[in-house]
Amino acid sequence: MKTFLKTFAILFAISFLGSCSNDGIDDILPENLEVTPNNIAGVWKLMEVNGAVLPADAYCYVEYIRKDKKFVMYQKFDSMYPRRITGRYSIENDAKRGSVLSGIYDFGMGEWNNKYIVSELLESDMVLVSESQDEVCKYMRCNEVPSDILEQAK
Repeated sequence: MKTFLKTFAILFAISFLGSCSNDGIDDILPENLEVTPNNIAGVWKLMEVNGAVLPADAYCYVEYIRKDKKFVMYQKFDSMYPRRITGRYSIENDAKRGSVLSGIYDFGMGEWNNKYIVSELLESDMVLVSESQDEVCKYMRCNEVPSDILEQAK
């Protein structure tokens, strides 16, 4: 009987220890939001490309508008003047790749250079990875595009 009780106590201890979570990490890590027009709606600022912070004089803000799936982009990369670019975006849910974000520019300017897999979407951050895996873009949610940029991009 003593052997049975010892064995039962050991099995109980093992099952109790095995059922413990990983120190509450699951409670700390935020869960990805579903990639929908509602969840990406708002203004996003590009913070990093391939792990590199943007140069001080470069920026990119993208406002995703839920209604009609439109976007407005304010960027200053390849010229000394800021640009305001508009268009429409779409979200495709693919069984293998997950949610894929793509877009087409207004005024016959064509499609985005890449389609982007949304690898992370949190309330405050978004990570887009190009389909070719050669570009990783990290965005941070903002309240609005700064007024000086709006004025310069008119």
